Amino acid sequence: MRSLRSLCLLKVHSLGLDMSPLPPSLDKDIKIVRLFNRSFIGEVYLGMDFGAGLFVRQKAFSIQYDGASWSFLYRSNHFQADCCPHCDFVEPDLKQFTLEEGKLAPVLPHFTSVQRYKELMMSLNYTMEDDGTSGKIKLQLFRNSDPLPLVTRNITIGMNADRQWEASCEGFDFLQILRSRYIETPDPIQDVFTTPLYHSCIRMAINMLNWDLDLTQQCFGLDDVMAAIDEAFNQQEPEEFLEDFWRLVIAE
Repeated sequence: MRSLRSLCLLKVHSLGLDMSPLPPSLDKDIKIVRLFNRSFIGEVYLGMDFGAGLFVRQKAFSIQYDGASWSFLYRSNHFQADCCPHCDFVEPDLKQFTLEEGKLAPVLPHFTSVQRYKELMMSLNYTMEDDGTSGKIKLQLFRNSDPLPLVTRNITIGMNADRQWEASCEGFDFLQILRSRYIETPDPIQDVFTTPLYHSCIRMAINMLNWDLDLTQQCFGLDDVMAAIDEAFNQQEPEEFLEDFWRLVIAE
């Protein structure tokens, strides 16, 4: 259960209140909360697994510091799409873990897929620029109270060239990535990926894309897929599109 101090800290942040001047410890916590307490979503990716067909990756997470501990919520999955990302949609499970800064804790079962790491300990530390414009969360693994310098998980938060808050993640097995970037979303993680991103079947669009781009060679963002299809529609004459459509029907 959160303390009254933590509840007040989160309430001040959610309301965007300016409580200056504050005692130094509270002022520091407010700066941490304003920088790190955000939700981030990664682009939905499509690709082809050799012999398994189309796959879809979905990733999103949130961070919440309450002055005493750091809580992480995340959704992440990788599902096969026999038809398309709409028809075969799978909602990712919502998972959570909490750590206290500088305190050793057992490695969480879902934190890593490497079996030998699951017997270690882990801790969280953070750094932040004085002006509060960027910072990094570092999750470090330990063996017998000794840090393993080559086994870290980092989340770096800052503002990109488009003035969007962005999170750069490295090494997180539970997000199914080694390196990836996420953009801040106003939506609570509880509401992300609960329904398909598109409201109808897009199998034909995926098939058309695969004629021009080899999905077995790289992954493509779902937004890029739909943009490519729209561009193809705009460039094709109606008769050409109708011919392509019947080719798809016959192929099925």
